[in-house]
Amino acid sequence: MQVRKTTNVDIDRVMDVLAEGRRAIATLGIDQWQAGYPFRETIETDVENGQSYVIEDEGTILGTFMLTFDGEPTYDVIEGAWLTDSNSAEPRYACVHRIAICDAARGRGVAKFAIDEAMRLALAQGAESVRIDTHPGNVVMRGLCGRMGFAECGTIFISHAGEGTPDRIAFERLCE
Repeated sequence: MQVRKTTNVDIDRVMDVLAEGRRAIATLGIDQWQAGYPFRETIETDVENGQSYVIEDEGTILGTFMLTFDGEPTYDVIEGAWLTDSNSAEPRYACVHRIAICDAARGRGVAKFAIDEAMRLALAQGAESVRIDTHPGNVVMRGLCGRMGFAECGTIFISHAGEGTPDRIAFERLCE
């Protein structure tokens, strides 16, 4: 497997992978992403900003994620405490968002690979840590974060949940 930045040519496939991820989340009874988010415009903006990545194997896109070093204002308020004291005004952390794996690649370690690569990219950029959040009911992602050395730091609240649950479990891992 390899990771690379998403191109405009990849957007249709990324949207397909996100749709598969949306369906997988729905089977767990989770309302996250069920109102259509992440929208195509969101992914197009991620690509324009150089923040969207794909994981591919032999030319086939298996997964996607977004990685930003621009800070996340939503993370400035947390019920709990981050491992680091960085905020969105002067971020020293990277954020991983919008991880999705296609149905055919589930159970092959693609999500772990994506997070490993995000950690590698964050370290290369001099980030102090990586932060991730997920829906409280997403036991798969919560378990993965725990196995990968992320600390559960508390709860944050998102504004783009639509009719869904706005609270998210927030995780952080120091770059080493």
